[in-house]
Amino acid sequence: MDEKIGVGIVLFNPDLERLQTNVGALKQQNQHILLFDNGSKNLEQVKDLYADDQTIIIKGFSQNKGIAAALNAIMNFFAKQQFDWVLTFDQDSLPPTTLLGDFTPFLTKSEVAVISPAVWDLSETADDYEHTDRDFDYIEQAITSGSLTRVSDWQQVGGYDERMFIDLVDFDFCRRLILSGRKIIRVNRAVLRQEIGRSKQVLIFSRRIPVDNHSAFRKYYQARNSIYYYKKFGHQSDRKFYWDEAKLYIKTILFEHGKWIKLVSITKGIYAGIKLAAPKWRQDEENKN
Repeated sequence: MDEKIGVGIVLFNPDLERLQTNVGALKQQNQHILLFDNGSKNLEQVKDLYADDQTIIIKGFSQNKGIAAALNAIMNFFAKQQFDWVLTFDQDSLPPTTLLGDFTPFLTKSEVAVISPAVWDLSETADDYEHTDRDFDYIEQAITSGSLTRVSDWQQVGGYDERMFIDLVDFDFCRRLILSGRKIIRVNRAVLRQEIGRSKQVLIFSRRIPVDNHSAFRKYYQARNSIYYYKKFGHQSDRKFYWDEAKLYIKTILFEHGKWIKLVSITKGIYAGIKLAAPKWRQDEENKN
């Protein structure tokens, strides 16, 4: 029996030309595409673009509720229609036209909850992004954009954590899957081009260091959520929040524009993370949701 696959793209004030390019690449591979809007100012223009396209469904929130809420809405939409897998995207990814074909041989791996591409940030060279010569590798973290997620596993661990809003939402989800005994794989021949903020690479002692140049808004959630993440998983965490915070400060001071407002946002995020209640995650608790 063939696996039913849906495609969901989260929108927030998308660049219409890039959106059309991405949707066009995905339509060559799948005819079940949901555009889920998170309070965009140009939503009516998006609707006009696809008014006559019966393969495109547009839904959304009237305001921005965060990436986690949008992803859960996409997964819920396809779960209700008995789909087996959902391929999720954000509007800044550049999907290859062979992506689903590259993923298909791995759909029968019953232990796998997420199938991920090798992600090539637009600021990187061909030697920088993570991949090997093997067909696939087991990994512990995958971004949601370009990843294929098994619907039953999304349900099993309680979906994406909407308290996080944005940043580390994907890694939090992956951590719960890993701790539940599920597997995540990276298919190395499937390469997803991704634009991460206004990212760039800087050289320090001949080593390339990624600098994302995210907004002050994003810096707040990066700082807050790294503390929340650690509080949630405790000794099972794969991240060290004090190192995460230190990197945010150091990279901002050394390499980014708008330093002052970003440093203030990081500091506010740290205080918010300390105050934010984070229940210790246990598999049996999440399964009740």
